[in-house]
Amino acid sequence: MSQNFSTFNSLTYSEAVDLCLSLADFERNTHSPNHSDFHLERMMFLADLLGDPQNSVPSVHIAGTKGKGSTSAMIASIIDASGKNVGLATSPHLHSLTERIKFCMRSIPKDDFAKLVSDLWPFVERTSAEGKYGGVTWFEFMVMGAFYYYAAKQANIQVIETGLGGRLDATNILCPEVSVITSISLDHTKILGDTIELITKEKSGIIKHNTPVVVAPQPYGDQAYSVIADVASQHSANVLDVRSAYKFSAVPNDIYTQQVVVSGDNDEYSFKLPLMGAHQVENATTAIAASETLNGLGFELSRSNIEDGLEAVHWPARLQVLQDEGPILMVDGAHNTHSALSLVKAIEEMRRSGILQINRVILIFGVLSGHDSVGVLEQFGSFASVIVPVSSRHPRSTSSDFLGEQAQKLGVGLVQHSGVTLTVREGVELALSVAGINDLVLATGSISVAAEVIEWKESIVPEVYSNIPTGIENRGQRSQ
Repeated sequence: MSQNFSTFNSLTYSEAVDLCLSLADFERNTHSPNHSDFHLERMMFLADLLGDPQNSVPSVHIAGTKGKGSTSAMIASIIDASGKNVGLATSPHLHSLTERIKFCMRSIPKDDFAKLVSDLWPFVERTSAEGKYGGVTWFEFMVMGAFYYYAAKQANIQVIETGLGGRLDATNILCPEVSVITSISLDHTKILGDTIELITKEKSGIIKHNTPVVVAPQPYGDQAYSVIADVASQHSANVLDVRSAYKFSAVPNDIYTQQVVVSGDNDEYSFKLPLMGAHQVENATTAIAASETLNGLGFELSRSNIEDGLEAVHWPARLQVLQDEGPILMVDGAHNTHSALSLVKAIEEMRRSGILQINRVILIFGVLSGHDSVGVLEQFGSFASVIVPVSSRHPRSTSSDFLGEQAQKLGVGLVQHSGVTLTVREGVELALSVAGINDLVLATGSISVAAEVIEWKESIVPEVYSNIPTGIENRGQRSQ
C-alpha cells in the first residue's frame, strides 16, 4: 500500500462518523448478541477483500480483563521512544472515536479518518452483501480501519488491544510477534463465562502457534495460569511468567508519579511512572517483559528506550488527578470488583505514605448495565464517606436512582438530590459543593463517568452521536 492511502475524500468527518456508527454497535446497545453468535469469518472475508492489511505490520496482541489498555499504551510508548513508527489500537475512547486509532502516539487526524471511511465503505458493503456472514459491526470496522491505516502508513509495528474476550474478538485475525495476557478477573460473565477458568480460556484464544506469550501477574493465581499454560502448550508457545521472572517495587513520589524499579535476568530498570497504583507497576513490568521479548526478536528496544517510554506514557482516566487541592478531584475507570479493590488499595497506600492527606472520600459513582454494581459498591462501602450516584451519557448507563437505592441498602452514605437522575456534570458539581478543602472527590465506576468529569474540568467538547440515545434518555436502565 502506498503512503497516500486514499485517492479521494468524499466525506466530512461528521458524515464519516455518522456512517460508520450506522453499523451495529454492541458496545453501546443495551442488548448484545450471545457469545455463540460471535465469529471471525466476517472479519476474515473483509480482510481478504482488502489484501489482509493486518499481516502487513508486525504486531503485539493484548488481551485481559484489567490493565490491557494501560499495558498496550506502555508498550507503544516504549516503541515510540525507540524512534519507530508505532500504531496503537485501543477501546473504548474517552472523548473522540479517533482515539481508538493512534499512530506515533497521536490520534488519527479527522481528515484521515474521513478518508479511511471513504476507502473502506465499498468493501464493508460488499462484505455485508456477499459474505454470507451478516453485516459488519462498528467495532469490526474500527479494528479493520486500524489495520488498514497502519499498513498504509507503513508502521514498523502495531500494538492491538482486544475488545472483549480474545478467541472470537474481531482483532484475533492477527498472527502477532508476541501475545500478552494481562490480569484476568470476573467480568462480562454472561458472555465469557462465570468462572476464572472459562474467562481465561477465552482470553487465551489469542495465543498462536510458536508465538511467545507474556503473562502478567494474575490475581487468581493458578486458576488462570494453568489454563494459559495448557493452551500455550497446545500451540507450542513459550510462556514468560512476569511474576516469577521479574522483581519489582515502587515508592510514590507524589500523587502524580511513583518511582519504580524492575529487575530481571536481562537488565534492571529505574523510572518515574506517571500512573499510580501497584497494579500499574505490574502493568509496567509486563510491558518491560513484552519489550524484552520483542528485543530478542530483533526489534532493538534498549534499556533507555524502555525507561524513557514508561516515563512518557500518557493514559488518562486511571487514577488521574484533575485538581490537587481544596478539595482534590480524581477520576478512575474502575468498573468491576477487582479494579475497584485495586483503586481502593492504591488510594489507601498513598494515604499511608503521607502523600495524600485527606479527611473524607466523596464518591461520584456510575456504572453501565452488565457490570456488577453491587459488587463494586461493596468495595467502596467502608472507604467512601458519602456517594453521589450519577448516570453518564453512555446508552447503557444505569439509573442513578437505582444506584442510590443499592448504596442505601449497603449502608453507604448518600447525597440526596430530590430523587432526580443526576448527570455526571450535576454530580461533580454537587460533590464539590459538599466537599471540604481536605476531602477527596473521586469519580469512578465506569470509564464513561471518568471521561465526562475530565470534559467538565478541562472544558473538552465531546463527540455526541446523533443516532445513538444517551444514558440520560434511558433513565429506567438498571444494572444486570
